[in-house]
Amino acid sequence: MNSTTAPARPSVLSMPVGPDEGFTQQRFYSGDVLYTEGMPAHHLYVIKEGAVDIYMVREEKRVVVETLGPGQCFGVPAQQVNGRRSNNAAARSYCELYLVGYDTLEDELGDTPKFTRGLLRSLVERLEVAHELIATRVNYQPDILVYAQLLQLLGMAEVGRPKNEVRGGAGPAVLASPLLTDVFTQARGLLGHSDLHIRNSIGKLMRLHLIRVDDEHGNGKRVIFSPRDIVHQARRITEDQADTEKVSYEYVSVDEFAAMVDVDRSLLLKKLAGSEFSEDIFTFRKSEVVRLLNDKGKKFFADRKVKTPDQFTDVDDLVFADQKSLFDAVGRCDLYDLAKLLSSLEDETLRQKLLACLARSKREEVQQDMASMGAVDPMEVLQTGRALVAAVREKMLAKRPG
Repeated sequence: MNSTTAPARPSVLSMPVGPDEGFTQQRFYSGDVLYTEGMPAHHLYVIKEGAVDIYMVREEKRVVVETLGPGQCFGVPAQQVNGRRSNNAAARSYCELYLVGYDTLEDELGDTPKFTRGLLRSLVERLEVAHELIATRVNYQPDILVYAQLLQLLGMAEVGRPKNEVRGGAGPAVLASPLLTDVFTQARGLLGHSDLHIRNSIGKLMRLHLIRVDDEHGNGKRVIFSPRDIVHQARRITEDQADTEKVSYEYVSVDEFAAMVDVDRSLLLKKLAGSEFSEDIFTFRKSEVVRLLNDKGKKFFADRKVKTPDQFTDVDDLVFADQKSLFDAVGRCDLYDLAKLLSSLEDETLRQKLLACLARSKREEVQQDMASMGAVDPMEVLQTGRALVAAVREKMLAKRPG
């Protein structure tokens, strides 16, 4: 810029902010937790790059209430209680964020009219209430089944439950016909759903022929259905249909992830550490795990991705090394240091592969050291492992043509 006039400093709430504003900038990676509910709050965030999930934990389920992108802010003062966070934030992808102290925010808003400041705070408070409603009212049952259960309650209240209405009883089903307006009123009050959501859900039930809606001119529209049968019919329709829209908002823990794909937790963590999964699955979104499980099967999660020598970074990568390079590198190791390394390995296949590189007498000596060895210094083991990986990598790369 050739102009000597400094540009006016924009408001913090006028996104996006630029690097000239003097705000602290930090980087986060997919899966990083920025803060959790109850942590002290000292600043807000503005997203320069990437995506962030705002989530809340209710009834042991983590519910994403917002996914934010570049130019959006979160963690503003109204989103805290007694100086502490009232929700959680995690990086959904690689992120670059500006951190803006609350003092800076107050300075920025200092000349703002009181009406505008009050309006902004009111909007933030309403957003906080909306987050809480979303987190507490998410129901992981399919909407078809939820509304069938609601209608059954309304129907039983209207027609009662005579003996022949018990499921499996003889005789025709008695039909209930509550007013459509009453259904809307109950759904708003009990489920907290919007009129649009209720209308769409009633439409689904009609398309599935679980209900019909008759217009009694002068008396309003009525929902006609069998209280005896509607829940059973809805459950039969939905038992093989996952509500993917709702599942996509649910996180799973590492242990739940391991149980879903039937793979040992430690192996999954190693694969994650090796960047062998996409960024989306790194946050353990249940919908993504289920998709990959259906598309690729359990084998995708159990089999390690084959690495080339230039990608070797960890001792566990030596399972992909050729035996000749391993033989040369292991033969140069101090036997007692090698025993320490082998005793710390969890992968029995790799342990046997390394032992096979030793002559019988040396192998027996190492095995005796391992049997009598107590606790080992993890730093010594780390250094020995790094040296062995470097030696194997060098020998394998030297064999490459050209």
